[in-house]
Amino acid sequence: MQAPPSGPQPGQYQPMYMQNSPEMFEGQKAAQASLIFGIVGIFILGIVFGPLAIVKAKFAEQRNVPATAGKVLGWISTIFGIIGLIWFVFVVIAMMSVGTTAP
Repeated sequence: MQAPPSGPQPGQYQPMYMQNSPEMFEGQKAAQASLIFGIVGIFILGIVFGPLAIVKAKFAEQRNVPATAGKVLGWISTIFGIIGLIWFVFVVIAMMSVGTTAP
């Protein structure tokens, strides 16, 4: 009994393994950073971490690495951060106006 020949048979293709180029590796790191910044931005300092997430997502997408989740979370964080800042300014102005009115 003969063992089957090893390696590809005539007419068969060898499986191709995708090599990660340095550019793709940088894109993957940027996509991960974008996701992390987007998640952190939802909870604290969204006005800072949101734009960072958007910038990192664009950097990743320039290197053909998808970073949709980071970009979406970045926009949500930015919007929440702006709303929070407007609310904070409103509360401070309301407290200042209450404190200056005389009975």
